[in-house]
Amino acid sequence: MPETTYTTDGTTVEKHRNWWIWISAGLGVVVVGLLIWGLNTKSDLDDLQQATSTAGASYKEAYADLQGELGTTKADLTQPEQDLADAKQAQDKAEKDAAAAQKQADDAAGDKDKAEAQAKQAQADAHAAEAKNDIAKDCAKAYLTAVGSLLESEDPTAQADKAKAELQGITADCKTALEGT
Repeated sequence: MPETTYTTDGTTVEKHRNWWIWISAGLGVVVVGLLIWGLNTKSDLDDLQQATSTAGASYKEAYADLQGELGTTKADLTQPEQDLADAKQAQDKAEKDAAAAQKQADDAAGDKDKAEAQAKQAQADAHAAEAKNDIAKDCAKAYLTAVGSLLESEDPTAQADKAKAELQGITADCKTALEGT
């Protein structure tokens, strides 16, 4: 809507307001606000990415420490499932030997025979305990391998489902192997 102004000589002049100047100024303020918001968001994302990479490095360092404590190398971790199966077979054999030694001790007539049978049983029990220890160690190595594959992955999110399935399989195998003891 035009605004009417009077001049000193008594004539009237219609003055039009230029709305485009006001619209441009408003848009300029909005653009500056969006720029500030975008820079702030980028800074927050950079901080988050740095924190994430720091956490990832911490996890990898803890993984390496755990490998050192277990006395394993990457080569050792390539066949934990086979090692677990071998340890389970050794445990089964040791348990059978212990049962046979117990039967021999029960059937022994003399004190000497009984003492020898009990010694064999004690030795077989010791082998069974060693086999159980080997199973526990092989289970730990298998878990370490599964977690390590997740930590060393370029895309941990995509690797997570595979690692979960591996961990569930390892848990089932270890539970079965240790229940027999």
